[in-house]
Amino acid sequence: MNFAEFQPLRSRLLAERPSLRDFAETNLYRALARLVPEPAPPADGTVHRCHLASQWTELHGLPEETSRRAFVSCGVRDGLDTLFRHLSGKRCLLWLPSDNYPVYHELAKANGHRPRTFPTLPVERWPEEPLPADVEHEWLLITHPLKPRGRSLSAKNAEDWLAVDHRRRILLDTVYQLGTRFDDLTLRLLETEQTIVLHSLTKGWLHPRCFGVVLIPEQDASDWIPVFRDKAPPQSHLATARHLMSRHADLPEKVAEALVSAQKRLFDAIHSLPCEPMPVDPTSYFVPVMGRWDALLDQGVLGLPASVFGSPCDDLTLLSSLGGC
Repeated sequence: MNFAEFQPLRSRLLAERPSLRDFAETNLYRALARLVPEPAPPADGTVHRCHLASQWTELHGLPEETSRRAFVSCGVRDGLDTLFRHLSGKRCLLWLPSDNYPVYHELAKANGHRPRTFPTLPVERWPEEPLPADVEHEWLLITHPLKPRGRSLSAKNAEDWLAVDHRRRILLDTVYQLGTRFDDLTLRLLETEQTIVLHSLTKGWLHPRCFGVVLIPEQDASDWIPVFRDKAPPQSHLATARHLMSRHADLPEKVAEALVSAQKRLFDAIHSLPCEPMPVDPTSYFVPVMGRWDALLDQGVLGLPASVFGSPCDDLTLLSSLGGC
């Protein structure tokens, strides 16, 4: 059962069985609608991408010179679309997680790629195949922290994978890192000069497809300047991004606090269930538990089968805390 098939099934089950305990909410924006800031006022003059890149860099505590290679997009999805489109004209081997939302695969295939996959549930298993001699680039996309696993990456695994070949790059989707400082693992991977960091206002500021940044390594930046030059987001998006980062810099912390509280309520609610939750980071709104989805449903608990995310693990169910936000 995939994600598209699960959504109508969930609605039908909840309508037919009102007593079900619903732990299958996936819409963060609906769950935290009370935290969404007021709309930005009309822009006073042109909002320039270079100024927003500098603002984003400063907000995240990165050196000012980093802004020269912080390319602005409409979010992670838009940034990936740009990257994948340009890479489609090259001999590129692309790896994607097999057990995440389907959008990564949709974007890759729409741009002519035939991605290979690797699992992250219940643990990430990095590809071990040697890079073919006729391949120019090998790129691996992964989230940090891992979703839906709800845990941070292993820095050593990532660094070891990169160290095998200078043609390798990691696309690190950091949209689930809340706050305005990147963690030590992300900073370590940036130092490898083989990591592209993707970030946006989607989760921390609850504004999907509005504004994002693709942070390219120094050694690759000149190749990507012309690719992003003609990809300016609408002025309304840029004005919203400036407003959010200027007037609501503390919003990611508020989102994090709400998710920490929701997770605690989830653990309180499931402590008596005959299923074993896996350890997760405090802000994760998914909690994997060892137990079949249909068995939990028989006990009145509606979670998400791992297959919804593409995983073949039929003894793993994902419980969401978002319904308790």
